[in-house]
Amino acid sequence: MISIWCDFIERSFLQDEFKTLVREGKIQGATSNPSIFAQALKSESYKESINELKQQGKEPKEIYESLAIEDIKSASEILMPLFLENPQNGLISIEIDPFLSNDINASIDEGVRLWHEINAKNVMIKVPATQSGYTIMEHLMLRGINVNATLVFTKEQSRRVLQAFQKANTQAQGVISVFVSRFDRVIDPQLKDEKLCGKYGIANAIAIYKDFLSQKPQQNYRILFASTGVKEKNAIYNDEGYYVYPLAFENCVNTLPLPTLHALQMQNLKAPSMQQIASFDDLEIAASLEEMDINLVAIEEQLLQDGLKSFEQSFELMLDSLA
Repeated sequence: MISIWCDFIERSFLQDEFKTLVREGKIQGATSNPSIFAQALKSESYKESINELKQQGKEPKEIYESLAIEDIKSASEILMPLFLENPQNGLISIEIDPFLSNDINASIDEGVRLWHEINAKNVMIKVPATQSGYTIMEHLMLRGINVNATLVFTKEQSRRVLQAFQKANTQAQGVISVFVSRFDRVIDPQLKDEKLCGKYGIANAIAIYKDFLSQKPQQNYRILFASTGVKEKNAIYNDEGYYVYPLAFENCVNTLPLPTLHALQMQNLKAPSMQQIASFDDLEIAASLEEMDINLVAIEEQLLQDGLKSFEQSFELMLDSLA
C-alpha cells in the first residue's frame, strides 16, 4: 500500500494533531521545505523563541536553523517508532539552504552538519534534482545520510537521481519526489480541449514511476509523489484526492498538504486498475498537446526553474522577517 506523508510542519501542530495522525495510522512520515517553514514561522507559537534568539544576538539564518532543527527533532521523535519498525516509514525531511543549491561543497557541508545536529536516523536531507544536486545526493548518501530528491519533473531527472543513489550504494533511504499538479496549472489554461485538463501531471508521474521500476531499484529507493493538492475545486478537480487516488501504487509515497489529508477517503486508497492507468497514457496525451503547439520540454525546464526560485524567495522572505 502507498505510504502517506504530511507535507506540513508547524510547532503547535506537531504538539497536537501531528501526534494524533501518526497514532491513528493516517500518516507514516512528513516533509518540509523553505515555503512551509516561511509560513510556519509566522505562527504565534514561535514568537517567544524568536525574541529570545534575537536577544542572544543570533543572525536570521541561525534563528531559522535553531527553530527548524527543534521542529524536525520533535517530528523525528514522534515518527521514530514507525522507523524502527520499518525504515521506509517514519521519515522527516529538511531542505538545504536553497541559495547553496549550485555550490556542491557548501551544500554537502550543510547537509552533513544538519544531519549531525538533528542527530536522528529517520531524517532526510532534501536536495533539488539539478546537475549539482546529483553530486550532492551521492556524497550525502555515501555518508549514510537519507536523501529526498526534490523538484523532479522528468524521467531523465529521476534516472539521474537513481544513478546517484546507486553509485553511493549504501543502505540509506532515498526518495525521488515527482511533482504532479504543477504541470496542469501551466498546461490547462492553454488547452482547447477540456478533456485533456488535469491529465498530463498524472500521466507524467505514472510514466516516471514505470520507468523507475524498469531500472530495478533497490528496496530502499522509492518514488514520492509531491504537489498533489487541488488548489481550487471545479468540474474537473472535483475531489481533494484527484491527484492521490490514481497514484496509490504499491511501495510509493504521496506527501499531502493538510487540506488534502483531512479530506482524503482512506478506503479509496488502493492501487489503480490497469484501465485507470491506461486513461493516463503519457505518450498519447503528449502527442495531443504537441499538436496544440504546447512545448513540454520548455514547460519542464520552466517548472524546475520556477521551483528553485520559489524556494529561494520563500527562504529570503523568511530570513528578512527574522532580522
